[in-house]
Amino acid sequence: MAHLRPPIVYNACTTSEEVSTVQWGAARTSVDTIRRYGELADQGGDASAVADAWTAAEFDDEMTTRWLEARCFDPQSARELAELDVSPEQASKRTRDGAGGDYIDTIAFKVAKGHLSARQGAARAASSR
Repeated sequence: MAHLRPPIVYNACTTSEEVSTVQWGAARTSVDTIRRYGELADQGGDASAVADAWTAAEFDDEMTTRWLEARCFDPQSARELAELDVSPEQASKRTRDGAGGDYIDTIAFKVAKGHLSARQGAARAASSR
């Protein structure tokens, strides 16, 4: 005779207004990801604190790696660009535009350094030049 088990209930409610949520596998950036990029990523600081900052900006290892590859070393700048629907690959376009002197670097780098605003970076990422 088959033994029937009671169904597993997730997010069970005790009243109609109470809702319990469970976050499985929330985005997390590891210290190893930061260490792979050395001083460029940790800016000479504690790699653990930097990993926590990327995690707080809601990036996992894969997405943090993509932003670091685009030369965006500031998680808040990456978050601002992402919220404007700019991907790391779009932000990796090189530009001469922005404050801070006449030099060529990625849009992501210039936004992270404050030489372009996130909106200016998004506009350049969307342009065809």
